[in-house]
Amino acid sequence: MPMRTIAFGFCLALAGGSAAAEDWTSSYTTHDYAKCRKTKPDDQGVSVHRCAGKAGIPVIWTAGDDSASVDFSTKPIAEPISDKASFFEAGRTIEWRGPKGGRPQAAILRYATGRNIGKLDGSRLVVYRLGADGVSCIIGSVDGRARDANAAARRLADEKAPGFRCGQDLRAEE
Repeated sequence: MPMRTIAFGFCLALAGGSAAAEDWTSSYTTHDYAKCRKTKPDDQGVSVHRCAGKAGIPVIWTAGDDSASVDFSTKPIAEPISDKASFFEAGRTIEWRGPKGGRPQAAILRYATGRNIGKLDGSRLVVYRLGADGVSCIIGSVDGRARDANAAARRLADEKAPGFRCGQDLRAEE
């Protein structure tokens, strides 16, 4: 009898997990970062612009001479984008993921990547956690050239964002 109860509980957990993922949805914004409000003076060739994102979540674009990245929220954790490349150029389209009718809990952004300046021949989909407390961080990233990369990035967002602890949990690099 206890084995049947355990098996039933396991089946319920599996069903609940997939039901939760099915309740998540995507919405999209496209940004011309250079046209967003400049928040810091341009010293040393770095410019920082602040754009409006979904549900009032700030999108912060930082661009230097050889790389550009995006952070989210009011308290982004400063961290490297990925160890899979040295140079990054943030894409303009952001996919926002979260429960239907709710605030986004994750963002997915495609970066052009490369190991050399001027030769961005790779692609990574970077998945960010967007905490309700304003803290944001990178959950992980997926090789943007891989088959079903978009689905893998969404799966990473849906499964990890709700419970991911910025600064404590390990990132996933696929």
